[in-house]
Amino acid sequence: MSTQWYEVKQSHNFGYKMMFFVLKFFPASFMRFLAFFVGFFYWLFGAKARRVSKKYLSKVGKSSSLKHISSFALNLVENVQSWAGKFSFSDVHWQNDDVHDLVDNINAGKGTIIVISHLGNAQMMKGLACMGESGTERKMNITTVSDAKISKGFNALLNEINPDSSFNLVSSDDIGPETILLLQERLEQGGVVVIAGDRVSAHTSRNIEIEFLGEKANFPYGVFLLIALLNSPTYFVTGLRQKDFSLSPQYDMFVSKNPISFDCSRKEREERIRQTAENYAKNLENLCKLHPYQWYNFFDFW
Repeated sequence: MSTQWYEVKQSHNFGYKMMFFVLKFFPASFMRFLAFFVGFFYWLFGAKARRVSKKYLSKVGKSSSLKHISSFALNLVENVQSWAGKFSFSDVHWQNDDVHDLVDNINAGKGTIIVISHLGNAQMMKGLACMGESGTERKMNITTVSDAKISKGFNALLNEINPDSSFNLVSSDDIGPETILLLQERLEQGGVVVIAGDRVSAHTSRNIEIEFLGEKANFPYGVFLLIALLNSPTYFVTGLRQKDFSLSPQYDMFVSKNPISFDCSRKEREERIRQTAENYAKNLENLCKLHPYQWYNFFDFW
């Protein structure tokens, strides 16, 4: 029986609090060292995680679920670093891609949509932005759209860890005309809306089926419909460790602009929504192949 991400118990808050406590007194490299032991025990006792990992790894020519799960443990440390303001901008390396267009767009005060994924460190860009280390002249006012299961209590956790690191959170459960108007208002003010494009909704079965790593997979229709309705410059952003396993990692940040415009008729909009989802999935697939062990969707994706 397949399991979707929203059916998996989310219970990381206590662990995050403990890691933040340790980070107060020890360097992040010490936490990464401990993460390998945490990853080993999770691998040893997490039969479902091993099963899902092996299925995914078979699609990218890899086989070690231990490495995959250990990489996930390192990612948990990176999340805490992001929220605690412990990331250094000097550790992030930008590519010769659409990052200049993204920075110019933000500096010009234009609203921007950033679509992230659960490949690599989804929190790093937001963490850098909250520290004023995003590389932009203007401070990024970020609004994150996420499922209520994630956002409930999450902002309180961020405020407890670091009051300066919290973001504006909007529950995807509440997306309706009023929410869309709110998001449009924030975009008109030059804000940034961040949303993940690789997890389907728990509240609708309407998805977009796309070829991904050699097999059809479901991507959330609602995310790409929202992108169409907001109709602002949209970028797919991913942060990846240069080396999958390192006590002092360096990071590559990848930015790809969606070339699709939604200045079109409603009839044509549906086709453009699908094209945008396909562009996102193709970009995600290419980066998965580049760093396969940094994929952190531990549920039945296909």
